[in-house]
Amino acid sequence: MEQDDLYGQLILLGLRADAARIYEQMLRAEHATEAELAATLDIRPEGVRSALKELTVWGLVGRHDASDGFRVVVPEVGLEALTRRRQADVERARIAVSHVFETYRRSAHRADIGSPVEVVTGPAVKPRIRQLVNSVRCEIRRLDRPPHFFGPVNRAEIEQLARGVIYRVVYSRESLEEPGYLAENVTPCVEAGEQARAAADLPVNMTILDEDLAWLARPEDGVDAALTIVYAGGLLEALIGLFEICWAAAVPLHLAAGSAVPIRTEDRRLLALLNAGVSDGRAAETLGMSRRTFYRRLEQLMAQTGTANRFQLAAQAAHRGWLPAPAEM
Repeated sequence: MEQDDLYGQLILLGLRADAARIYEQMLRAEHATEAELAATLDIRPEGVRSALKELTVWGLVGRHDASDGFRVVVPEVGLEALTRRRQADVERARIAVSHVFETYRRSAHRADIGSPVEVVTGPAVKPRIRQLVNSVRCEIRRLDRPPHFFGPVNRAEIEQLARGVIYRVVYSRESLEEPGYLAENVTPCVEAGEQARAAADLPVNMTILDEDLAWLARPEDGVDAALTIVYAGGLLEALIGLFEICWAAAVPLHLAAGSAVPIRTEDRRLLALLNAGVSDGRAAETLGMSRRTFYRRLEQLMAQTGTANRFQLAAQAAHRGWLPAPAEM
């Protein structure tokens, strides 16, 4: 992993934003006091104390013997614990949802809407999705991971946003790396008002409509395509809880062009991909750039903002309204 990617990776592992910033700073300084960290990073003292406590619990920092400050300790144990916790959370969610999906898929199709679960397969899947989306009243929540039922252009969502429907979507890194998906789907929807976040991985492809129903999707070709629709009940409440857990753990994906300081659309996408933890190679490919062009544009953005590294660039981008501020992540 490149050093400049550390902040985003620590966020994906579950550290809070202040803790990730402080840990990255301490890797440079080796040891520091609470007051020094507060002044350097412009974080309130209580925020520094809370972040240092979090880092100490995970075994990433410890007390400095020669002062009242803190020092970085060998990180292998702490990072391994963070990684295993996140992997365990995602794996538990994946197993639970997959088990429910397969159980109901084997059962007979339940056309009766009074039943808690309805299974739709084959050519009937896409028309059923359109019918359900048109029935939404207030909000749609989605965990977005490939493969997808429809192409990258999402006109239905833009129309729903225009009439006041709230969309909250968590995109997996795989979705953001799909050719054309960021430019043709994600960016237009975010610019139309979608609230978007990004995660390294998601346990399931799922959509929730209001508090009424959810569907779990298996977008295969032909007769193998399947949609499991879950109606009101304990299972729906569990799926809503799963979405909220994924939403809280995800990184904001800020692509809207509402900042006072102008920035090119292509540069906004570049910054958003880096903020979401997408690797340099994948980001360049998604943007249709060569790696040389990608790095040259990154250097130009740093020169434009007067920054020396990606962390400083992210902070400046947030200050100018191009990305969410670190404290909001």
